[in-house]
Amino acid sequence: MKINWKLKLAIGLIIASAILYTIAYFGFHEPDKVIFYIVIDLAFIPLDLLIVALVIESLIEKQERETVLEKLDLILGVFFSEIGDELLETFTKINASSDEIIKNLENIENWSKKDYQNAYKHLETKGVTFNPSIKEEEIPTYINELKGVFDGKREFLVGLIENPNILEKDSFSNLILAIFHLEDELKYRIQPEEVDIADFRHIVGDIDRVYSKLTLEWLKYLEFLNKHYPYMSSIALRTNPFNPNKDIHVHD
Repeated sequence: MKINWKLKLAIGLIIASAILYTIAYFGFHEPDKVIFYIVIDLAFIPLDLLIVALVIESLIEKQERETVLEKLDLILGVFFSEIGDELLETFTKINASSDEIIKNLENIENWSKKDYQNAYKHLETKGVTFNPSIKEEEIPTYINELKGVFDGKREFLVGLIENPNILEKDSFSNLILAIFHLEDELKYRIQPEEVDIADFRHIVGDIDRVYSKLTLEWLKYLEFLNKHYPYMSSIALRTNPFNPNKDIHVHD
């Protein structure tokens, strides 16, 4: 059985230490001092372990967590490209809510750090309301449109849930679960023309749950891009799902 390299290293260091103490013991002819320093060194080991366990280890864990969260922010980019932006746009275009935050999102390129912080606080405590303005006869068409957003996206969403990094961010994992529930509700409405006002109100409740969570994650992702990847934030702003007049083209 091969000896682990760590075990080899430990044995080597112990032997080296024993040789050095032996040289000190017989070379300087002061056994009391040698024994004294051995005891001092041994006494420091618990403190050394304490420093490593509580301080250094916590710093390493914090750095690792920050790395994981940064990777998750990059995953968010794929999520919004695949389905997130389209969902927000589909929700927002019939939303007649008076939420000031939603209105201000049209011009988010002018936001300051304080604006972001205020929006986070509002979304995390109160959320935003999805209050659709739609005629009854238009409901089947809208249901079909919403179902179309989910077409071919099931496997992608399952892949997100299977990513262990998702568990590091509760807000995003809760969002994905809420989206799955909405997708299930729509999937079983095989005949959208059979969705009446009462049934649509139920679906609106599920959309409302997704809308607040999705808006919050979009904001966090956009601020992350502004800070770390400004060239990517440019296209995110030009495809702003809250802006009905968005334009992908760059103008002087």
